[in-house]
Amino acid sequence: MVTRFGMSDLGPLSLESQQGEVFLGRDWTTRSEYSESIAARIDSQVRTIVEECYKNALQMMRDHRSLMDRLVDLLIEKETIDGEEFRRIVAEYAEVPEKPQYVPSL
Repeated sequence: MVTRFGMSDLGPLSLESQQGEVFLGRDWTTRSEYSESIAARIDSQVRTIVEECYKNALQMMRDHRSLMDRLVDLLIEKETIDGEEFRRIVAEYAEVPEKPQYVPSL
């Protein structure tokens, strides 16, 4: 998202070519099309994004700890629950948006 789509503080730059990627999602001989200084800035942006997402995930878990504990206990007891039961339990602790209904177009 940083190098291909420019989604960072570096700005709307695409720093990656659109050539076909191979085995394991990357070309074995990927060549940088930018300087070492830009590479360091990219690394910094990726680290910032990952750290921010990590902090957000921890905060969500802290904010919803009682819900998570209830779900853990239920899953230990039952092993599986369906989507509707999950939504019903979550709704007891937080506002749950209405589940969108898929209507095929004719």
